[in-house]
Amino acid sequence: AEVAKAARQRVETAPRTRSMAATSRPKLLAGRKVLLLADFQFEDLELMYPKMRLEEEGAEVSVMGAHPAGIKYTGKYGYPVKSDLCVDNMSTTDAVASYDALLIPGGFAPDYMRRNQAMLDLTVAMAGAGRVVASICHGPWMLCSARRTDGSPLAKGIRATCFSACKDDLINAGATYVDEPAVVDGPFITARTPADLTPFLHAIIDEMAK
Repeated sequence: AEVAKAARQRVETAPRTRSMAATSRPKLLAGRKVLLLADFQFEDLELMYPKMRLEEEGAEVSVMGAHPAGIKYTGKYGYPVKSDLCVDNMSTTDAVASYDALLIPGGFAPDYMRRNQAMLDLTVAMAGAGRVVASICHGPWMLCSARRTDGSPLAKGIRATCFSACKDDLINAGATYVDEPAVVDGPFITARTPADLTPFLHAIIDEMAK
């Protein structure tokens, strides 16, 4: 009976020990803030995994869309996310002053985002201020459509990667396309597919933690 009682005590106390270890783990991005762009038909993993992973490191992640704040966007596979902010209600100056990074997931959503001038202006402003601008899969489309004041695409002159179907768009926008899991060039971090989410997030966390 005493042996059984001791075994039960070990089982009951073990989860508490693991929980305490998890909560006391250093947060690499404590105090950092991230804008996460969203629209309908986003690639579910490419939005939700970065959101949770960055929050796990202590970052505050705000979901921003082109519709009124509080709208529920659904991903390609039906996963929902509610927006915190509307891009029309925040100036690029405030965004640059308040946020450390901009994250653009893939899926069909970037095809909507690239038609929204406020989102394009936001992307240009964040990159121009040296904030991390991370995009994955079809997300680098935004780097093709967002243009600097001289009219050149943000993609011009940078090394970048993307989903294979967007390769020609990146090249035509002046980027040097590379077929690598995650590519860092200045403030820009790009990745190809959900299979590259681990190196993509490693790169984002490393750059933001500097």
